[in-house]
Amino acid sequence: MTIDVPIDIVPCRLDVYLVQCGIGLSRNQIQKFIRSKNIEVVDKGTKPNFILHGGEVIEIEIPEDEPFRLLPENIPVDIIYEDDYLLVVNKPAGMVTHPARGNWTGTLLNAVLHHTNDISPIGGDFRPGIVHRLDKGTSGLLIIAKKASTHIMLSEILSKREIHRQYLALLWGHLQENNLIVDAPIGHHPKEPIKKWVVPAGRPAKTEFTAIAYFDFLELAKIKLFTGRTHQIRVHSAYIGHPVFGDSDYGGGNEKIGGIAPQYRNKAKELLKIVNRQMLHAYRLEFVHPETGKALVFEVAPPADFLNILDELNYKLMLIKDL
Repeated sequence: MTIDVPIDIVPCRLDVYLVQCGIGLSRNQIQKFIRSKNIEVVDKGTKPNFILHGGEVIEIEIPEDEPFRLLPENIPVDIIYEDDYLLVVNKPAGMVTHPARGNWTGTLLNAVLHHTNDISPIGGDFRPGIVHRLDKGTSGLLIIAKKASTHIMLSEILSKREIHRQYLALLWGHLQENNLIVDAPIGHHPKEPIKKWVVPAGRPAKTEFTAIAYFDFLELAKIKLFTGRTHQIRVHSAYIGHPVFGDSDYGGGNEKIGGIAPQYRNKAKELLKIVNRQMLHAYRLEFVHPETGKALVFEVAPPADFLNILDELNYKLMLIKDL
């Protein structure tokens, strides 16, 4: 593209002038392309703050966007089960499930693709094969489909609540009941768009909390999902006043210390210093294989950081199968 700047313009910065021309680029993009010399004033300067006085010629050559490619990466991945149709993977805490804004590489999906190229195309370029996901800070079990037909059937039984998922969570405070069901709709947070919250117009969400062990200011709970809303456990936990320990996004970080008895505050501070995520782990997955009809049950113990916190609380986690 070539732009002839009129003689009679009011002196103006190059980047500002191009924004006003409406060439379809933001000011930041224009500045980037000026610095890379994809936008130049012929025989003049090539800085964003170059002042146009009129009569200049601007040449614009914008490179085509590179098509997104989901690349295999040699990252260790804990595969719990695999057949011709699907995989069950134990995702570590701190790893994003699939590529998204800000995390285009280093995801679980990149790691799985290094293990196998046989992944369902359903989900598009960014999340092929992903039947359900776990938050970056949540560890544990999830399913990845290898064939499109399997993916479709898994999605169907997931929507019918026939994939049973259970979690372990360390919660602030103590539940009022040993067994508590929270049935409250979840939608966008009214003030923070990237978060979720309980709102009247939200989608139905149901979570069951069962107490396992009590500590001075914390509680270990087993949690069962009946629905699969984004951040569901974290939102419902915070909603009932017992956010997941370490979950600073939903009130489970240092801000909670002031609400506990003074004699426990130093201990709480010490424990928060050794965690960098919400203490939430997807430990059990149960479903009927959609292709073979075989009943599958998988269980994995929490990772070391979770167990370290329990050790600090002088608690030895019983065998997962006994929960």
